[in-house]
Order: sequence, then C-alpha cells, then structure tokens
Amino acid sequence: MMLAYLKFELRRMYREPRLIIFTIAMPVIIFLGTSSAYSTDDAAETRKTMTFLMVAWAAYGAMIGTFSTGVGVSQERSSGWLRQLRITPLPPLRVVVIKAIAATLVAIPAVIVVSLIGGLVKGVEMDATQWISLVALMWLGSAPFALLGLALGFLLPPQLAPPASFLITFTLAFAGGIFLPLDMMPSGLAAAARWMPSYRFAEFGWSVLDKQAPPMLGVAIVIGWTVVFALFASLTYRRSAAQK
Repeated sequence: MMLAYLKFELRRMYREPRLIIFTIAMPVIIFLGTSSAYSTDDAAETRKTMTFLMVAWAAYGAMIGTFSTGVGVSQERSSGWLRQLRITPLPPLRVVVIKAIAATLVAIPAVIVVSLIGGLVKGVEMDATQWISLVALMWLGSAPFALLGLALGFLLPPQLAPPASFLITFTLAFAGGIFLPLDMMPSGLAAAARWMPSYRFAEFGWSVLDKQAPPMLGVAIVIGWTVVFALFASLTYRRSAAQK
C-alpha cells in the first residue's frame, strides 16, 4: 500500500505545471543567463566557473522543487485531503515518510536537466560515474529541504505557504553560498554559511565534479539538519491533526 501511495503522490506532483516552470525551466534560464555573462580567456578558470554555476543552479532548482511539495500539502490540508488520509489504514508516520520521499524525487529533474545543459552547452565534463553520483548525492542531500517544506505545508495556510517557501528557499540559497561563492562573502557570513544545509548540499555536487567524496563534516551537517527538520515536520503534522 505504501508503494501504491508513493506512485499516486508522484503522479499527482508531476502533473503540476509549476514543477516544470519553477524547478526546471527557471534554473536552466538563470544558469544560461549567468554563464553567458561570464567571459575569460583562461580555459581552466572558465571550467571552474561553469562547474560552480551548474551545480549551484541545479541545487537551487532542486530546493525549489522540494519546497513546492509543501505548498501542495498546505492545499491538501485546506481541502480536507489530509483528513481523508487519516481515516485510511496508512499510519500518519508512513504518510509523512512517503510524502518526504516523493518530495525528494522532485529534486531529480532539475539536477539532470541543468547538468545536461552544463555538459552539452557549457563544456562541463563528467564521466558516467560522476553523472550517476551527482544525481544520487543531490537526491539524498535534498532530504532536509523536503522535510522543511512539508513542515511549512502542515503549519501554514495556502495563502501563506507559497511566499514563505519562496522566502525561505531564497534565504537558504543566499546564506548557503549558492548565489555567491564563499570566498566573495564577508568572513563572518562565509563562516556561518559552512553550517547551512544549502551550502553542504551544493558541496555534494561540487565534490563529485572534483572527483572527491563529500567531506564527512558536510555529510554530518546535512544529516543533522535532516533530523531537526524531520522532528519539526512531525511536530507540525501532529499539530495540524489536532486542529481537525
């Protein structure tokens, strides 16, 4: 029954037009725009910059995708769909887990499409192992954002969930060094960024392109944020259930 419900969630999510517009088209357009504006005769520097931009915008698209599922959850709560789910044999914890898994899978299209653009158009070179590792690691690394997005969906009404999701996604991306490399940030902000899940999430991708494993500290930070946001999602789900 869990697998059937997961398939149902994925079919429902991928029918949403905003999935294409915001999680795929938008990062692709921004990646093409920012990378086209960069110009230098240094081939190594160009490759380094294209690599940074490709992973950064793939990560941003993945974050937007995972947070968009929270907006859908808010609408489900308002329409009474979550209340209907609670009277099915599915335990509440499984509902939350399945929704979180489905939300992380929404991160994958943006990573694949932006990476393809990077490889085919912008000259970023990767072998097959790097391609697979990039998609797999950025899928796993999207877990904390999926859980935070769900928490917002359980907590906020449909009118507030979209702007709140956008604001938090933008803040996490900016504070996590996705829009601007850490060496171009003030030292204090750069130091704080190293503890952000968004920076460590993008670092997964940058590590793959450098043919390195993600640093253990980065993995630990992502896991720590995942636990924190999982507890937050569980708390908000129970709170939303108590209000019905």
